[in-house]
Order: sequence, then C-alpha cells, then structure tokens
Amino acid sequence: MVKKLSATEAAQVLGIAGDNTHNGQIRADEFLPELRGKRAIRKYREMRDNDSTIGAVMYATEQVLRDVDIKVMPANDTPAAKREADFVESIFKDMDHTLDDHVSEALSSLTFGFAWFEVVYKRRNGQKTGSKYSDGRMGVRKIASRAPWTISKFDVDEKTGDVLGIHQEGSGFNNTNYIPSRKSLYYRTTAINNDPSGRSILRNAYTSYEYLNNLQSIEAIAVERELAGIPVARIPAEYLSPDATAAQSGFLANLQQILRDVKFNEQGYIVLPSDTYPDSNGSPTNTRLVDVELMASNGKRNIDIDPIVKRYQHDIARSVLSEFLMLGGGNTGSYALSKSKTDLFLRALESYIQAIVDVLNKQLVQRLWELNGLNYDLMPKVVAGDVAPHDLREIAAFLRNLNGANIDVSSHPEVIQDLMDIAELNYDPDVGEQEEPLKEQ
Repeated sequence: MVKKLSATEAAQVLGIAGDNTHNGQIRADEFLPELRGKRAIRKYREMRDNDSTIGAVMYATEQVLRDVDIKVMPANDTPAAKREADFVESIFKDMDHTLDDHVSEALSSLTFGFAWFEVVYKRRNGQKTGSKYSDGRMGVRKIASRAPWTISKFDVDEKTGDVLGIHQEGSGFNNTNYIPSRKSLYYRTTAINNDPSGRSILRNAYTSYEYLNNLQSIEAIAVERELAGIPVARIPAEYLSPDATAAQSGFLANLQQILRDVKFNEQGYIVLPSDTYPDSNGSPTNTRLVDVELMASNGKRNIDIDPIVKRYQHDIARSVLSEFLMLGGGNTGSYALSKSKTDLFLRALESYIQAIVDVLNKQLVQRLWELNGLNYDLMPKVVAGDVAPHDLREIAAFLRNLNGANIDVSSHPEVIQDLMDIAELNYDPDVGEQEEPLKEQ
C-alpha cells in the first residue's frame, strides 16, 4: 500500500538539482573542463568580443531592447494605486544612471549565463541625500554591475539550492566581498539543474567558434605565405655538417633567424655575400656562395576555405536564432524566409526583456515595498512594451475583417488607445466631445 503524503514530508527538500550545483562553483555541472569556472567566463567573453557574427548578434539585441518602452502599470484604477505607480517611475528617474543603461548591462546574462547587480539604496530627503524628491521614502541610488569575472563563487544553500549571495574578489590582497541576494538583482538565462550560473546562449556556438577561429588563423598564414612565398636558402653543405666550425654554425643560425623574420613589407630585406664559387681553373663564376629565394606554390589550391568559413558562421548565427543576418550575402534568400527568421529572433528578444522586467518586479519593486512598509495591494507592476514593430497594413486588414463581422471597437477606448500607440499617434479621448445641448424648459 502506498504511504500517504504527510504535511511534514511535503515541506521537506529530499534531493538536489544537479551533481555539483550545490557547491556554488560557476558552471560546475559542465562536462567540458574548458567551460567550467572562470575559464568559461573568459571564453564567452572572448567569443563575444572577438567574433564578428556573435558581436553583431549581441549589438542588435542590445540596441533593439534598449528601444523597448518600459512602463509602470498601477495595481488598479484608484488614485492611491496611481500614486504608487508614479512613485516607482520616480525611482527610475532618480537613479544615477538611466534604466536603459541597466537593461543594456543586464543583457550580459545572455553572454555569461547570469548577471549580478548590487542595489544601493538611499533615503529620499532632497538634495542633501542626492535625490530629486523629499518624500522621506527609501529609493535607489544606483544598480551597480558586478562583473562575472570578479565573482569567485555563489553562496548556495546546500539543502534547498537557493542562491543566498556571491563571493566577489576585491582589488586588494586576499580581499573578498560578500554580497547577499537580498541586496541584489540576479539575472540568469535558465534554471536548468538549478545551476546558479545559468547557461550562456553562446554555449551551442562554442564548437563552431573554435573551429572557425582556428581555420581563420590557418587561412591568414596561408594567404601570407601565398603572397610572400616561403623563404629558401642554399648554402654550402659544410655549413650543415656536424663538423661545421663555430663561425659556420653562427652564420647558419643568423641565416635561419633572417629567414624566420623575413616579411613581405617595407622592412623586409636580406643581405648576401657577393662571393661566388670558382671554377676548376680558379676563375670566378656566376654561382653565389649563399643564395636565397622565395618559393611560391604552383596552381590553385584544391580546398576552397571560404565555404567552410561561411558554414561555421551560419552555424554560429543559427545557434542564437539570428541566421537572418547572413541573408543577402550570397545568391539565396527571400523576403518570406527573412521574415520568418526575423520573427523568431524577435520572439526570443521578447522573452529576454520579459525576464528583465520579472526580476525588476520581484527583486526591486517588492523589496522597495518591504523597506518602506507600503500596502502590497497597491504595488504596481513593471511591464515591457512590444519588441517587434507592428505592420499597420496587417492591423488595418484585421480591423476591416472585424467591421465585416459587425464587431465595433469604437466603444472600447482602451482598444483605440492601444491602436494609436501602435501607430505612434497622440490620442486624447476627451478631445472632440461636445456638451449635451440644454433642454428647453
């Protein structure tokens, strides 16, 4: 007979999410050693800053999401709820930096899997506390970024797996800082295995990046060799023999250094002796004692590297849902294909910005309510606007279909307001309304 679940057992934590996630190390469950700990942070940073395809994706993501309108919605339509919504909006305006700057930095969680920020609060007592407001409430001075490469480990509860804080390496000798979660904003891409360091969106691009990086290095060396040629020197055999004198060995070493350093540029040169070999009669000949030439390849290479490079670039772009960036670079591509791939990318961006506002609501607004002892029934919500631009022609066609089905939206002012916002037009529902005529007595 199956034992009935008790309330005591139901509240207990009996297992762990992953093999190593409870120890607080960065990417402790990763099976590739080179992507564990701070090595992973360095590698993902290298991929973001060195690869043109990844850099384009990250730049596009940042610029699009910085342009998203972030609003504060009141809890209800009462004047008290609207005042609390105005309070949260004033929090964002009263910081040392803009909210757009914070959103841009929070997007670093896409690269590293997580992003950590320390929230520095302040009392809003006017200019003496560096605030524009004098309501006496606790506000936010700044949301300070704590770079992932400065974090040594997470402080994780071994029983529950909850992240309690981080240990950060300080600038001084043997100096570490501890920042608790209750004073922080903590972003991470996924909660798979409850890994506190999340999962970088560049993880699936790692293999392609490594092959592409190596291939581009080989290609650059090959191009240089094709343009400059391979230096070849001819010297007497006695200089190469084990019985060569010290002078001959020194000359050989100098010549080898010259051959290694020779480049096809304005500084490349070689100095050769003018002595020639004598003939059997002791007369001079045209054969020099030492000869150097550049040996070039004959004919075309059998392997064309360009398609291989493009394939890896496509793999990298595909892994982050931005293959549309590669369209137009060749002879293929269509509007329908570009639109479908772009729409998928924009849907991913919507999830990214939604994750940011979720953290702002849970870890910033809610803690402000705790610090100020405010009424939770009046706590507003931070919401993000639309990421993708709306096609006004499609919306117009949809409205015509509604009208054909005898569905009138003119009686819904909130719908009209949303439509005007989409069209980026100012709309005041009170303008144009006329007073009712006076009735005759």
